[in-house]
Amino acid sequence: MRFIKVLFLLALFVFSILFFSQNNDILLQGLTLKLDIPYIATLHSIPLPLSFLILAAFVAGSLLTLIYFVVDKYRSCSKLRECKTRMASLEQELNSLRTMPINEDQPYTEIKEDANA
Repeated sequence: MRFIKVLFLLALFVFSILFFSQNNDILLQGLTLKLDIPYIATLHSIPLPLSFLILAAFVAGSLLTLIYFVVDKYRSCSKLRECKTRMASLEQELNSLRTMPINEDQPYTEIKEDANA
């Protein structure tokens, strides 16, 4: 499986290099971002190359994904810790019940039924 992952990443890297090298002129064009808030303000950015915007979007998406998985990992670890604690207490209770002596007193009396009834 590791071999397939390496091949996939290598192919992705090669296709990325091909894409950026073949579209170099377009990706280096300046792009000005604009945010128009009606009746308040209009904001403009400095001219940024399109390749920088693509890279920034990729990095932002990677960071958000990383944060999501770290929070998910933390939740699952805390749930696992809680389950282990509960399991240990239940095992302790089971062991204490196993070592408890059995009383010979029968709490229920047997009711004998008449054969004629």
